Amino acid sequence: MQEKQTALKSWLESLEEYTLPAWEELPKLDLYMDQVITLMEEYLRIYRSEKDKLITPSMINNYVKLGVIPKPNKKRYGRIHLAYLIMVCSLKQVLSISVVQKMLPLSLTDKDVERAYGAFIEAQKQVFVVATKQVSQTMSELHGKENATFSDFSGFSAQVALTGNIYKLLSEIIADQIQTRTH
Repeated sequence: MQEKQTALKSWLESLEEYTLPAWEELPKLDLYMDQVITLMEEYLRIYRSEKDKLITPSMINNYVKLGVIPKPNKKRYGRIHLAYLIMVCSLKQVLSISVVQKMLPLSLTDKDVERAYGAFIEAQKQVFVVATKQVSQTMSELHGKENATFSDFSGFSAQVALTGNIYKLLSEIIADQIQTRTH
């Protein structure tokens, strides 16, 4: 049990310190697919699971075919592509690609993508800080409670999942409103 507590605490600390690169920190030079994959794995390491690949060349090619991200320029990907990929890969952990597409249409100008990306990384920072503090505090209270039961921990785990679910549903409703307002 102590080992799992330490692992959770360590992960929460890394989540609190985790930041995506600012727009200016994204590479200025265009990159080839293998370089993009390497960067995405580094940038999005917080989402990476041992068993699943977060991003593959096939996924990127499919995103281009589906119109989720812009087409590369002569098989090279620039800042715009990286920003789209970071946002898409982060959001697809919770939302369907069709919902993500509504949130990040290809009709955005380069300046709009830069602004959207800046707002995205700020929102992510805020969410991560709030979530880590809330989980750390509740877990600390549960571990400090002499008579904490399996139900206490299970109930908190369910609460976290249900919170995520309601925010997912809200995101979908808001994304539909975005699409309505832009058409």
